[in-house]
Amino acid sequence: MKLIVIINNKGGVGKTTSAVNLSASLARMGKKTLLVDLDPSASTSLHLGFDKQGNRHQTICDYLINPNRRLADYIYETDSEGLDCLPSEPALSEFYDEMQQEEDTEFFLKRSDFPRKYDLIFFDSPPNMGNLALNALAIADYALIPVQTQYLALSGLEVTLNVIEKAQRHLNKRLKILGLFGTQYDRRTRVAKEVYALIQDRFGQQVFETIIGVNSKLTEAFNAQKPILKYAPSARGAKEYQALAAEILKRLKIT
Repeated sequence: MKLIVIINNKGGVGKTTSAVNLSASLARMGKKTLLVDLDPSASTSLHLGFDKQGNRHQTICDYLINPNRRLADYIYETDSEGLDCLPSEPALSEFYDEMQQEEDTEFFLKRSDFPRKYDLIFFDSPPNMGNLALNALAIADYALIPVQTQYLALSGLEVTLNVIEKAQRHLNKRLKILGLFGTQYDRRTRVAKEVYALIQDRFGQQVFETIIGVNSKLTEAFNAQKPILKYAPSARGAKEYQALAAEILKRLKIT
C-alpha cells in the first residue's frame, strides 16, 4: 500500500483534476485505489458525485467528531470500478481545527487507520500548507506535485518544496518526492514551453514525461461529475492521464 499526497501551495494548478483522473486511471489499470479529499472546497468529492447538500452520505468531518470512529465506515465506492472515495465537505477546515484544540492532538489521520486492501491511496490536499496538508505529508510515502506551466506557478512551487522538506525533517523521514508533472500546458504559447523547459532543467529526471494539456473535456467531465475516462474516454485528456498513471506505476515499480 502506497500513500501519495498530490500537493501544491498554489490553487488552480489542476490538483483536483489530477487527483480524480489519475485515481480513476489507476483503478482502470487494476489497482485498488482510494482517493481521500482533504480539501475543504470538496471539489474532489463533487467531481465524483458526492455532494453533501444533495446526497445522504457521511464525510471525513463525521469521522472526526465520532469518538468510536472507524475510517472504513466513511469510505464509499464510486461509479468507477476499483476506485473508492473518502469525501469531504466545506466545513472540514473548521472541524479539523476545532478538534485539534479540543483534543490537543497534532494529527487525526494515521496510516494505520486506512484499510489494507488498497494498492494506492491518494490525498487531494488543500491549496495551502496548513494542518490538513501536513497531516497527509506526515503519513505518506510520496508527494506528487502538479505544476501549472505559467511563470506565476513557479513561486508557489518553491513554497511547496520548502514545506515538503520541513515535513521530511520533522514529521516523516520516509517521505519522498515521487515527481513533478506539467499541467494546463498550452502547446500554442511560448510561455508554456519556456516554463516547462525551466522545470525540466531544474528537476531533471524527477519530471514525468507526460504533460497534461489544456483540454475543455476535462472541465466538462468535472461538470458532469465523472472522471474523464467515463465522460470522454477518447479525449486527449483521458489518454494523457492514462499515460501519466502508467509512468507512476513504473516509477513505483508496481506491476
